[in-house]
This record gives sequence, structure tokens and C-alpha cells, in this order.
Amino acid sequence: MLLQLCVNGCGFYGNPQWKGRCSKCWRAYQVQEKRNQDFTRNRELLNFEKFEGRRRQSSEFRTLNFKSLLRKSPSMTSGSVNDAHPGSSGSQPSPLSGFPRHRELSEESRNANDRFTEFLRKSLPAAPATEIFRQTEHAVERIIEQNNFSNVNMDDLSGLVQHFYQTLSDKMRHNSALNDANVYVTHEEIMAEIEEYVCVRAYNKLFCASTDEEAADLSLQDRIRSLHWVTGGFLETTLDFSQQIFTSRELLILLLYSIDESRFIKVRDKLDEAITEMIDINSHRSAGKKLRCLVRCSKLIFEALKESRSGAPASADEYLPVLIYVLLRGNPPLIQSNVKFISRFALPSRVMSGESGYYFTNLSCALQFIQNMNAESLKMPKEEFEAYTSGSQVPPLNDKNCGCNHVRFMSSSLVVNALRIMDKSLSDIRELRDQHKERLLRIEQFQNEIEK
Repeated sequence: MLLQLCVNGCGFYGNPQWKGRCSKCWRAYQVQEKRNQDFTRNRELLNFEKFEGRRRQSSEFRTLNFKSLLRKSPSMTSGSVNDAHPGSSGSQPSPLSGFPRHRELSEESRNANDRFTEFLRKSLPAAPATEIFRQTEHAVERIIEQNNFSNVNMDDLSGLVQHFYQTLSDKMRHNSALNDANVYVTHEEIMAEIEEYVCVRAYNKLFCASTDEEAADLSLQDRIRSLHWVTGGFLETTLDFSQQIFTSRELLILLLYSIDESRFIKVRDKLDEAITEMIDINSHRSAGKKLRCLVRCSKLIFEALKESRSGAPASADEYLPVLIYVLLRGNPPLIQSNVKFISRFALPSRVMSGESGYYFTNLSCALQFIQNMNAESLKMPKEEFEAYTSGSQVPPLNDKNCGCNHVRFMSSSLVVNALRIMDKSLSDIRELRDQHKERLLRIEQFQNEIEK
């Protein structure tokens, strides 16, 4: 389950779902594979000359599709630093809101439109801001139209969207108005806003558009349900749920000073929060927000591991087994479709490198491990694995299936331990109360002596 770099040696993370390639190399591989398949399929029907002509036409048509996502405008390549900034006193009312609408927008799309136009209006000069909005809105309209009138392959549509990102990014880099010192937003921030707008506006057309993908998600959820018996012990995690129990000293402090127990960082609390973040991925439309949920989930996992190790930092090798455990416990909805959506329509920089890229690659590895999980993966007899998965047998309560956390094996002892701690704490409180009464009595006696 170790992470591997791209098999092409480009330096980015490889993904098992992409045959060990990064997203960029995977798209190039798909293009080449499609060309090879087209050639093989048509080789017996067409002679070479006719095939070459048809392939050139197909290439030209694809190029036109790429270009159709962009509207040519001189303002993106010849912007002037003298363009009025929307935030300046001399700026004219922005024409962003005047762009024509062809359909009624949903509430999410209206909110995305308001956020995007507000960002452009406040952050960029008027001319490039208007042009960026027009280019992006035009791309969204073309995406929606293609899905409405034809059965578009999602990988092809991903190529169109990624080409749009790259082309618009190149235009912005060569726009002098956007490189002016008075522009305080970075190129990456602008592209992040563009990505969010495209993802939210066209979400219903881009996410889980295939019935096959939906069926694959339902199949994975059934698979995870059948693995409900897999605990942290089978996955060899280093989680220690015994840290969840308060010591008598901690409990006494909580009772005396009315301190909220949530201030004490506990392993199970952090894992519950991590599971919530993983499930919350499906509630967002933006690829960036989905990835931020994954990043927060991963950081909570590392916090849980750190607490399990009495404050010692956890290693990267300990992270992946716990991520698998979180997926098994949470069984997040449509997780495969969310992973595909991110890989297809997120900015390449998000999934190919950096913190989010590392966690995203781990998530892909974890999903593949769950899909391929067998008796050998868990180091147990095949007959037992099949019996537990089918539900014909229940795993015995022992150190192996409870693992380091001893959740089931220690359930009764945990109750006894908790009652013992409560009894000891109550005894300590009674002792403190008696001491307090004794001090009050001494104070009263001392005051009486002074008055005499």
C-alpha cells in the first residue's frame, strides 16, 4: 500500500486507478489508446489513405471543440495596465451582470454566479474581469449543450475542460493588466475561482453522469457493508481507543471547574470528525471544496494517531490503514464518482502535487485496497474471510479482530473501569467537600476569636 510516483517518471504521484500514472500522463495515455483503437477498428474497412484523411478530420473536429469553449477576444491578450480597476473610484459599472442568460439558474448556480462576479469585480481590472467571465460562462454553456444533445464521453469532456483551463491560464499569464502591481490576487487564486464556477454551474452534467458509474458506487457500498466486521486490528492500525477514558484526575478537574470535556483531544472524537468530513465530500459541488474535506479528514486522522501515541507524531505509513478504516466505518456515498469527478475536472495542480495531491492519491489507493480486499490482505484463512463477509459467521472477540483498540474485547472491562473511576472521583469529591467544611469552620472560629 506504499505510494508510488508516476510510472512515466514525471515526478508526480501515480494513481492505481490510472495504471500508475499521474492525471496528466493518464490523459495522454487515453488519447493514444483511443487513437490505436480507432485505427485497429477501421483498418480492415478503410485503406490507409482514407483512414489518414478521416483521422485528420477527427483531429480538426476535436480542435474545433476545444476552441469552441473559448471566445476570441483581443482584450485577454492585449490588456492595458491603464484599465480601470473595479475597486477604484473612477471605475464604471461592471458589465459582468449584463451577460445574457439563456436559462433559469438553480439556487446553487445563482450563488456561484454571484460569488464569481463579486470576486472578479473586486479583484481585477474591469476589462480582463469581464472577458474572464465571458470566456468561463461561454465554456459552461457549451458543456451543458454538449450533454443535452449528445452522449458525450466523460473522459472526452474532461479533456475539453482541462484544455479550457490551460488555454485560459496561458492567456491570463500574458495579459499585462493582470500582471500589474495593483492586482493583489494571484494567478492560482483566479484559476481556483474559475474551477469552482465551472464545477458548480455544470455539476449536474459533470457528476455521475453515467449509470455505470452509479452502479459501481452502489456495488462498492454493498462491498463495504459486507466488510463491516473489519476492525482496526485486521488493518494493523496503531489507534488506541483506550485513550478515550478519562483518568480520575481529569474527571475531577472536569467536575470541579465545569470544563467542557471536548477540550480534551480524544481518539474516537477525532475519528468521528474524520468520518464526517469524508461523508461531507459528497455534499459539495466544487472539486476544490471536496478536496478540502479530504484534507481536513486526513489531518484529523493524523491527530488521532498522534493522540494514540501519547503526543508523538505519526508517520505517513500509519496514515493509509486508518484512512481505509475511516472508509469502512463511514461508507461515504458515491465516493468513487466523487474521486472521478475530482480527477476529471479539478485543476491539475490540485491532484498532481502538494498536500491535496498526496491525500487524494492515498484515497484512490484506499478504495482500490477495499475493492481488492481478500483473506491474504488481512492475513487470515480464506474460509474465515468468506464466512465473515457472507455473514454466515461472526468473528470471535479476541485481540486479532479487535486489534490495538480492543473495542469489543474490552467492552465489559471498559464499563467496569469507568464505574471504578467514577466511584473514586466521587470519593475524592466527598473528601474535598469535608476538607472545605473543616476550613470554613476554622475560619469562623478564628473570626470569633478576633471579635472577642
